[in-house]
Amino acid sequence: MITRLTYLFLLFLSICTVVTAQPIRIGASDLLSDYVKEPIMAYAAENNLSVMVESTGTLPALDRLGSDEIDLAIIAVPEGTESPRNLYRVYPIAYDVAIVAVNSSNPIDEISVSSLGGIFGTNEELNHNTWGDLGLTGWGNRSIKPLAGMTSDSISLELFKHSVFKGGVMKPGVTVVNDDEVENLLASDAASIAILSRLPKMDSVKALMVSGRNGGPAFGPTEDNVHFGDYPIRLSFFIAFKDRDEEEMTDIMRALLSDEVAESLSENNLYPLPYTVRRKLIIDLDLEK
Repeated sequence: MITRLTYLFLLFLSICTVVTAQPIRIGASDLLSDYVKEPIMAYAAENNLSVMVESTGTLPALDRLGSDEIDLAIIAVPEGTESPRNLYRVYPIAYDVAIVAVNSSNPIDEISVSSLGGIFGTNEELNHNTWGDLGLTGWGNRSIKPLAGMTSDSISLELFKHSVFKGGVMKPGVTVVNDDEVENLLASDAASIAILSRLPKMDSVKALMVSGRNGGPAFGPTEDNVHFGDYPIRLSFFIAFKDRDEEEMTDIMRALLSDEVAESLSENNLYPLPYTVRRKLIIDLDLEK
């Protein structure tokens, strides 16, 4: 027979279960929300987690996080902009990049941000119109033919402008085409150079290494180089939540840093954190519990 005390205790446990069963509410940048939602929901189903993922945009997500309308935000933070580390617990999750590519027969292998500004932009510190302006021996009189790929599901062109131009705009001579046309144009014309949203797939096209505005070595767009900031044309995405919710967010952080989410990001031309970095973050989170 259940005593009154036992009944009250069971009632208390049932109330606690209802409270703790509240879903983890996630507001994500619309630039990657579609790529993380499915693997997160699959992880939640396998691990008895209740999760809601909404595509809100970065600023609305931060506003809603501040007012406790969501529990976790995934936000985009452009280079030169501070992440909200003074307000929240913040972790990196992914990056978007703009790729610069040329015909494989072109002898150039690396280029600086300033030189890219001179090729693609007006009112920049440099103005490059021929490959000879970049010091290519034997190519002195060959005109540079700049191309820019456009796609509805990528901001690579805007990211390039933000990262490369000091204050100018795109030169009127830049040919803007659909992103899926760019590689064929590069393959057919060795004097072309293009902005892409992804790494080239054709053997006759190669991605260039890029050095920063202040000089130094050039780096290619690999996961490590992008994550550590050596490749300069990138947009960072961060996970943010309140310090008080750290313990409650550990499981969903494990999902966000999982191989499944990383694979989904890669398949959609975003750069996840390098594997070793993701594993270390998960270990650190477990140790802090």
